[in-house]
Amino acid sequence: MHKATRPDLQVELSRLKSFQRDSVEYVFQRMYRDQPAAKRFLVADEVGLGKTMVARGLVAKTVHELWDRVDRIDVIYICSNGSIARQNINRLNVTEAKDAALPSRITLLPKVMRGLQHRKVNFISLTPQTSFDLRSSMGTFEERALLHRLLPDDWTCAKGSRNALQGAKNRERFHRHVEELHTTDFDPELVRRFHEQLGIHAELAGHFRELCERFIGFRGYDHLPEEDRIRQRDLVGRLRLELATSCLRALEPDLIIIDEFQRFKHLLDGSDPAGALAHDLFSFGDARVLLLSATPYKMYTTDDEQSDDHYRDFLQTVEFLQTDRVASNTFKDSLEEYRRAIFRFGDGDGIGLGHRKGLVEQQLRRVMVRTERLSHTNL
Repeated sequence: MHKATRPDLQVELSRLKSFQRDSVEYVFQRMYRDQPAAKRFLVADEVGLGKTMVARGLVAKTVHELWDRVDRIDVIYICSNGSIARQNINRLNVTEAKDAALPSRITLLPKVMRGLQHRKVNFISLTPQTSFDLRSSMGTFEERALLHRLLPDDWTCAKGSRNALQGAKNRERFHRHVEELHTTDFDPELVRRFHEQLGIHAELAGHFRELCERFIGFRGYDHLPEEDRIRQRDLVGRLRLELATSCLRALEPDLIIIDEFQRFKHLLDGSDPAGALAHDLFSFGDARVLLLSATPYKMYTTDDEQSDDHYRDFLQTVEFLQTDRVASNTFKDSLEEYRRAIFRFGDGDGIGLGHRKGLVEQQLRRVMVRTERLSHTNL
């Protein structure tokens, strides 16, 4: 396996078209040079203009920038499809090192955590469904077996503990996998964090022991009462959520890339458990967050989109990017003043319209860029 090497910026940027290089330079300037820096930024280039290549250029400059400043550089790529995530994370790899075989489920990170700690650059792909939307879900049998290995000993010594986590998996295969994991050493710091996380929710220990008692005579999933299925699903979902929280905190993200973020916009506001978990990742230390989307919002909401509000979504996106309540309120005021100026223009009064438009554009350019095909006919 090749050791990661510092990317050659001249070579990397030469692969980009001129307008892509312009975007990379502008985003990097805003994220790492300007004060105050924009820790979150949106590239909203039109479809087909190569947002992934822009992201790769930014990855190259970020890795080059941090190479001598940090011991380990973690680049996290998030999109809605696991196979696409794995494909694109390879396209973003600007080092000569082969990507580590990393899981797409954050709860399986303990299996490879020690490997991450010995690599200069890590490229990690995640999907929201398997890494953030965990509550009230049984997950995979590998996750449940890993839970049995990582739970405190005084939890798993209870009779029925393996049965309680088996789910619909074949009994012998599940128990064999559990045995294999119990002969594996895991990063002690991550295990400690997981136990601390469980301690914050002390009621979980009692709930788990109660579930174990109900599963002592477990005869197979087909014979399981619906009440026990619900108990099991809810508790396993809670345990997966606490493990995911511990795993995300074990990561040290430097650059987080969220592709077509509007497909999981609920992660931006942190209003549910999945969003709260994602918010912990996005707000980690000095991490930068890059949003990619050709269609981050629509201009207006039609009558047949009763459950949508595109104007609200737009403001939510800007608020997420600005990370400052005062700046967000200022932008809302500027946008409202621009709206009123447009209406006055319809009445023949265009005084101040250009100025209001300029203020809105100025605030948006601090956190986003967009390139359209019509402005670049020679691609």
